[in-house]
Amino acid sequence: MDLILTVIPPPQEWDETKVERKAFEIANIVKLLDLSYLNIPEVIEEKTRGQRSVPYRLKVDNAKFGKMICSFTSDVIVILDKVVPVMPKPDFQEWLETHAPDFQHLVLVGGESSKIQYPGYHPVEAAPLAKSYFDHLYGITIFRRKNEVDRLIRKTQAGMEAFLSQIVFEANTAESVLHAYWKRCEELGLTPSKVFISVAPVSRKKDLEFLKWLGVYIPPETEAWLLEDERKMERKSMDLIESLVQRFRTFEGPIGLNVEHVMYNNLQVAAYMIHRIKVMETWNSTSH
Repeated sequence: MDLILTVIPPPQEWDETKVERKAFEIANIVKLLDLSYLNIPEVIEEKTRGQRSVPYRLKVDNAKFGKMICSFTSDVIVILDKVVPVMPKPDFQEWLETHAPDFQHLVLVGGESSKIQYPGYHPVEAAPLAKSYFDHLYGITIFRRKNEVDRLIRKTQAGMEAFLSQIVFEANTAESVLHAYWKRCEELGLTPSKVFISVAPVSRKKDLEFLKWLGVYIPPETEAWLLEDERKMERKSMDLIESLVQRFRTFEGPIGLNVEHVMYNNLQVAAYMIHRIKVMETWNSTSH
């Protein structure tokens, strides 16, 4: 199962040395875990979700941070995220021209709300232009969103070869959407794009609150189980992810796994989670 680690760029308020140390730390994680893919989101301030549980801090430009990580290791493919609708259309083309020489993998991310009138492209509109600069295009999928299969089909037809999902804490919705997507692709004669299902370990109640603010669905019984004892939350969340991965392995279609840390304090936890997943994969492959 292909693995991606998603890392959040540091805050702009950090001095250059501290930012470089973080890039160095991530490069060492990549080398230690022998990771092929690293995803770096563009983190913008979202204003339609209500009061944030964690204050927003401006982040270092994700392309700049990606290049910094690559200065410490050349063995990883950096996937850049770009929130397309917020950027005026001429500026987006300029952005593509600027960054295509350094990166070839791009995630086209949509706006936070369909009710907002944005100046830029919808990701499906942006895909043909982006494809003329970047070799590999990705999209976002939110399994619980209405008409998600239709959205996946449109994005697949637009040339997005893979998708990163919103973080999940249960497998049933993902399974239902993916099976419907694969069936529709078969009916239309389309090659289905690979879907990287996103998971994230948590270690504090604050982590859960922030994920819920982001729109992540956490089943009430799962949340209650994780909150029984905050000291055990980290281990429980990793056990949960392992059980989800075992379930994902039964899906009969092209999938991968994307591990996110979401909060800065969980970077090492996410890295250790990838180690555990790799150990699971080795055990499963040798036990058959």
